[in-house]
Amino acid sequence: MSRSIHTTQKDLKGLTKTELAEQFKDPNSDLATLAKKSLLKKKVLKGRTKKTEQ
Repeated sequence: MSRSIHTTQKDLKGLTKTELAEQFKDPNSDLATLAKKSLLKKKVLKGRTKKTEQ
């Protein structure tokens, strides 16, 4: 199964501060999925650099 996450920053564009604050509190929001995507990308990139260094 693929780990791809199909959420982009365009999904958050145009939201007000209060809407972003609501999404920050909700663990199932687009903002939370973007955070998960960011952490996953960093983890994958770190793993790739470790492989090339060895």
